[in-house]
Amino acid sequence: MNGPLADRFKAGFRRHAAGVALVVGETPDGPVGVTVSSLSSVSAEPPLLSFSLARTSSAGPRLVGCDALAVFVLAATQADLAAAYADREAERFTPGQGWVREGGRLVLPDAVATFRGRPGHVIEAGGSWVVLLEVERVDLGAAAPPLVHHDRAYWVPAELPRTRALRAAEG
Repeated sequence: MNGPLADRFKAGFRRHAAGVALVVGETPDGPVGVTVSSLSSVSAEPPLLSFSLARTSSAGPRLVGCDALAVFVLAATQADLAAAYADREAERFTPGQGWVREGGRLVLPDAVATFRGRPGHVIEAGGSWVVLLEVERVDLGAAAPPLVHHDRAYWVPAELPRTRALRAAEG
């Protein structure tokens, strides 16, 4: 898709705020990871999540070839980490970024949630892949303000006053 519709499509989604996560996999050449804001819950039974990867990215082809993936949901304090994994040239998987190995797996202790599983389906969709991850394990970290991506920048949302409908539902 090129031209005015493509430009408006991209501009429209820049106005859509989304949570931020890292998708990480292990390859014979070492770990690979990328920042995503397309993370979505698909099903609780069975537990499935989805995210998309650009087919033109350097990490995308390596990630879709992995037998297992981990998705780390980032806190607001991890904006620098999100920016590093969105930059093709940035250094990755350093101890200074908070990574540790436990039982042979990469762990990001400050992630607010970690989903581990296997890619059940990888679907070509335009210039991207949509990956459905069959979640086998969920680890919850400490609750923390979320990191949000909106209009090419990272943000921390502020809680709004409860709406009348929420107050009524709460009793």
